[in-house]
Amino acid sequence: MKKETAMHKKFISLLSSNTANFEDLLEKLENKYNVDGIHFDIMDGHFVKNFAFNESIIKLLRKKTKLIFETHLEIAEPELFFDMFIEAGTDIMTFHPQNCSNLNRALRYLKAKDISTSTALDLEIGIEYIGDYLSLIDNILILSVQPGFGMQKFNESVIEKIAGIKEIIMRENPKITISVDGGVNETNEKKLCDCGVDIIIYGSSFMNKL
Repeated sequence: MKKETAMHKKFISLLSSNTANFEDLLEKLENKYNVDGIHFDIMDGHFVKNFAFNESIIKLLRKKTKLIFETHLEIAEPELFFDMFIEAGTDIMTFHPQNCSNLNRALRYLKAKDISTSTALDLEIGIEYIGDYLSLIDNILILSVQPGFGMQKFNESVIEKIAGIKEIIMRENPKITISVDGGVNETNEKKLCDCGVDIIIYGSSFMNKL
């Protein structure tokens, strides 16, 4: 894999992992591949038609590493489950704003708990969903595939979307970082960095090389 620029952090999604030994995998990711964080996709079969992970695996792995843990709640009513995943060891809480009954309250709650706030924007969801709350957001996760399943093809339309969002946050809150998830590989990662992505979440393209 090509070397990242100084501002480009590398997170790994375990969704496409082909091993059940997550402890061994975590050790390799941290010490051999020098990743910055682990991305956990939490799915309950409602918001997306798939199931993946829970707080138990996060709690178990939290004891094994100091890597950043990002929890991506691909579930309905995510705010009902914040405490569960905070207690498990989450550092960054990502959720979909359209699923939240009171976005302002949810973001302020996470801030009060000293958890980094991250809102996920689906392919069809624009920054207008979160435009009034940028002062409370630490990260914007832009999905370049439909949520719910790994090994999907990267959607090129997000390049323009990222550039537009980057321009807005540089005016409104330059501290916000941008991450991207879905179909990232060596072909498109440079484009993503060039248009302002700070964190790239790698899935099957990385796992297939292990």
